[in-house]
Amino acid sequence: MAILGILIGVLALVATVWGVFYSGGQLREAKAIREQNERNATAQMKEDNLWAEKYIKAGNLMCRIADTDRFGFISPARVVYMNGALSALFNDDVRRQILGQLIDQQDDRYFALRPIDIFQLRLKATRDLIDLVLATVDRFRKEKSGETKELGL
Repeated sequence: MAILGILIGVLALVATVWGVFYSGGQLREAKAIREQNERNATAQMKEDNLWAEKYIKAGNLMCRIADTDRFGFISPARVVYMNGALSALFNDDVRRQILGQLIDQQDDRYFALRPIDIFQLRLKATRDLIDLVLATVDRFRKEKSGETKELGL
C-alpha cells in the first residue's frame, strides 16, 4: 500500500513538473505572439500614417486644381474653365474617381477633401488612385514647369 502511495506521489510530481514546463512554454509562446502583434500594429500604424499623408497631399493638390478650374483663375491671359486642368491631366474615368474618392464640392465655390476612413484608405483602388495622382502631378511639374507655376503647384 505504501508503494502505491509513493507511486501515485511520484506520478503527481511528474505531472506537476510537466505542467509547469508546458505552462512556461505556453507563456513564452503567448508573449512572442503578443510582441509580434505589437510589431504588426506599429507597422500598420506607420503605413496608415504614410497613406494618410499621401491622401492629404493628393487631395489638396486636386482641390487646388479644381478650385482654379472652377473660377478660371489660372492667369488673365489663359482662362481655363471647369475641369480644364483636371481634364488636361486625367482622363474622364480618373477624373470621376478623383471627384468621387478624393475631393468633394463643398458649395458652388470650393472643393475640399472628401472624408475617408482608415479602411477605405487601405483599399488597393484608393491607394492606386493616390499614387496615380501624385505621379501625374510630379510628371506634369517636370514636363511643364511654366503651367505648374500658373496652377500654383
